[in-house]
Amino acid sequence: MAAGAVPVKESVGAALRFVRENWRFVVTVAGIFAAASTLLALITLSQPALGIVTMVANGIVQAVCYGAFTTAALFGAGQVRARVALDGWRVWSSMVIVGFFMFIIMFVVFMVVGMVLFTGPLASYIGDLQSAGSDQQRVVEILTRIGQEQPGPLLLAMLFVGVIWLALTSRLYLAEPASVEAGRTLTFETWKWTQGAVLGISWARLMLLIPAYILMFALTTLLGRLFGFDMLDAGSLQAAVRANPVGLIVFEFVSSFIVSALFVSLEAGLSAYLYRGLKPASAPTATPPSAV
Repeated sequence: MAAGAVPVKESVGAALRFVRENWRFVVTVAGIFAAASTLLALITLSQPALGIVTMVANGIVQAVCYGAFTTAALFGAGQVRARVALDGWRVWSSMVIVGFFMFIIMFVVFMVVGMVLFTGPLASYIGDLQSAGSDQQRVVEILTRIGQEQPGPLLLAMLFVGVIWLALTSRLYLAEPASVEAGRTLTFETWKWTQGAVLGISWARLMLLIPAYILMFALTTLLGRLFGFDMLDAGSLQAAVRANPVGLIVFEFVSSFIVSALFVSLEAGLSAYLYRGLKPASAPTATPPSAV
């Protein structure tokens, strides 16, 4: 990959090659991640009051998983064990900072989009929503009717929001691999590194991750139906907790494994490859592969 370039097909191929050449490592990490995620899900089910704690813990587990794949892509799978804890912490810190930034930006975007919609094509529904007050069931019914009667404006709004999200996350796409190699948390320091490359990064992500997401979604949906519940139906999931808790545990483990092995590993491989090509000569000096 030439410095400063984003050859989309080459980048996608590199991510696929990383997973193929390290499939045993990918399977091992995905299994550990799935076990940890399942344990946290069990704690959440048995102790709902700990929901916030387990949510934070699950985010840390995800960061460690992503960090392990990133380390393997940058330094080789043999270096992961010595670095996994600190690299996971660096990735998690980077994700928290980027996530907070994205929350603020997307909150503003949603506010603006909502104002445009409800002062324009959806203005006639304001009275119904106001009269619904705190009646959540009626609010859901009104929103469902809006979706059925006004699909065009809603689809355009979703597309606009999606483009903003994709562009901003692509602009900061190198934060995690940069944090791993530099040995310290980096986020907005990488903003300039992707200047002029956002379109290429976005296209590479879409080309690689949309098929992976579709396959992942299809497999988890099929798995859920094998155990008798619909993963898109919250009521069905709640019923499964009471009727088939063992099946739900198995589903959680297998679905977490699929997400990690099929999606997270590819994204880590792609971001690491793009990082190598886009980082400037002035980037923070890489830590030695053997460093902890």
